Order: sequence, then C-alpha cells, then structure tokens
Amino acid sequence: MGRPPKHDLSTWDVVDDWPDPLPVTEVEIAVFERWFGDFFDELFDPPAPPSIAPETSAHVEVMDDEPLWSWPDLP
Repeated sequence: MGRPPKHDLSTWDVVDDWPDPLPVTEVEIAVFERWFGDFFDELFDPPAPPSIAPETSAHVEVMDDEPLWSWPDLP
C-alpha cells in the first residue's frame, strides 16, 4: 500500500568511531562561548540573589514634614 520509503532506516548501520575523549580546539570553544554564552551563563551560573531594594520609597514623617527615616536612594 503506497510507495516504500526512499531510505529504509532499518538497513542503516550506525557506527560510533569517534575518539574518546573527543578533541576540541580553543577556537571551537570560543565559537560556542560566543554564540551560546548567555545560554550557558543562565544554565550553569547560580541565580542572582533577590534585590533588597523596595518597590516604592517608604518613610515615616513627623509633624514638621521632616522624615524620621526613609529608604536610601539606590541606583
């Protein structure tokens, strides 16, 4: 029924004849770091600690509108 597949995968032989360990040059490493550096950083680096800066500036005021305490201005 229908046409046979162009390539019958059941007849393929897969041979793993690569050296172990696989040699990698400095240039090849540089290419991977250039193209996938951000991904590798996200994957392997620990997450940054949560920010301690408040979402809004909070302060306590006295009667003369002079704050007793306020959050420091952070960049």
